[in-house]
Amino acid sequence: MPSAKDIIRKFTELKTLPHVAIKVTQLVNDDHSTMQDFEEIIKLDPVLVTRLLRLVNSPYFALSQKVESISKAVVFAGMRQLRNLVAVESLRGMFKGDGVDFSPQKLWLHSATVAILSGMIAKRIFGKDGDDVFLAGIIHDIGLIVENQIAGEQLREACRAFREGKGTLPECERAAIGTDHAEVGYLLAKDWGLPQEVLSSIKSHHLAKQVKSVSSTGSILQLAEFMAGKMQYFHMPGPLEPLAPELAAHVKQRMSDYKIIIRDLPGEMVMAKELYESDD
Repeated sequence: MPSAKDIIRKFTELKTLPHVAIKVTQLVNDDHSTMQDFEEIIKLDPVLVTRLLRLVNSPYFALSQKVESISKAVVFAGMRQLRNLVAVESLRGMFKGDGVDFSPQKLWLHSATVAILSGMIAKRIFGKDGDDVFLAGIIHDIGLIVENQIAGEQLREACRAFREGKGTLPECERAAIGTDHAEVGYLLAKDWGLPQEVLSSIKSHHLAKQVKSVSSTGSILQLAEFMAGKMQYFHMPGPLEPLAPELAAHVKQRMSDYKIIIRDLPGEMVMAKELYESDD
């Protein structure tokens, strides 16, 4: 059976994150980069510029005035938010197609939902900047897209086994493919130069026992994925993995706050439809 590294090596020959997205990520991680550096890179892709401005001016950002240039978008939205939107646009095309056992299209909606929930939890519950957890949410299941392209039949076999309750999804993947999407996604995101906190959360988002603190990016991602599953925003039906005891206790303690997030999510999804709706 192939290892996660074998699958990534084959996938890289088919598809990689566009140069602009990788460069933008590098700039955000560089304390010495400037807004002008950021603007100059994004301008290399005119189609991306158009899409970014459309997203920044969408109801989700609720800016007080219309933004008509990337320089103003950086000022009003910030470099990290623009980085996330570049990632959204770069990944969107990978999540095409539908199927009975595995649907990239449904996975994209699930990922967007988890990303939006992650941002809401970070800001409302923990008073933290939600940009990195949003990115983690958007990209946390990218390993499934890789597996679908490289080992599609084995992935569908794993999905069927998961739906029949034969184990967690990663357990079913390892039995059918030899690795799982968390490991594959981690290696791919590492190649793309994403922040370490995002990498760790991708790798551990199915490991309920690995909870550093309830406010870590990984914990917020697990909370968001659990809530998305509870609200039927999943990419495939199957048993819902329980929260780690620490996270379950935290949710119980803050139940009234989480109920408000659940109440507000549909409205947030409507405002964010530009992020996840297809252009088709």
